[in-house]
Amino acid sequence: MKFTTITPTRADRPELLEFCKYQLSRMEVKPELSFFIDFKPKDGNIDIVWRVWEGLQRASEAGIDLVFIIEDDDYYDRTYFNHIPDADFIGESNSIYYNLRNKTYQNFNHLGRSSLFTTGFKISALKGFRPKENDRFLDISLWKYAFDASKTVAFRETGAIGIKHGIGLCGGKGHKLVMKHKDSNLEWLSEQVDSEAFEFYKNLKL
Repeated sequence: MKFTTITPTRADRPELLEFCKYQLSRMEVKPELSFFIDFKPKDGNIDIVWRVWEGLQRASEAGIDLVFIIEDDDYYDRTYFNHIPDADFIGESNSIYYNLRNKTYQNFNHLGRSSLFTTGFKISALKGFRPKENDRFLDISLWKYAFDASKTVAFRETGAIGIKHGIGLCGGKGHKLVMKHKDSNLEWLSEQVDSEAFEFYKNLKL
């Protein structure tokens, strides 16, 4: 099954982007292509919709229908793409988030949708989807459309972790939150990610 990845980013956290590229390079099942929409913003407006749509255009030009959003700051296991369900929309309804600044974490149930960092979809399934240009929460809009338009959906468990850090423009409020569980000695994090990722996050300058 051919698929590609789209990483919308704003040239404001190069260390995280480089590690993101490294994570993709070591996947057991790799995307056909990866598009990094990495430009400095023209102004202070939210532009994630434009960046994702730029990636979708490039994927369409390459003749690839299935795309996954890979965010530059999150953790993805080597096996992330090993099991890809055949559906219009693919996601993970329960997300794990980890805040590096205050060393806290928690699980979050999205109740029938997925966070953007674990969302995949077929471009052909987006006909009729018209998000607002300045939509801050593209994931919510995508999944609302998926159910309103009766698209096929599938959820899976991947071990991906949404990493919160406060570097550059951050879309989610979790970058400022103290989460439910404490991990003061990083023991929990070390058990959830591989050794290379652990060393990277442990030494990341915040």
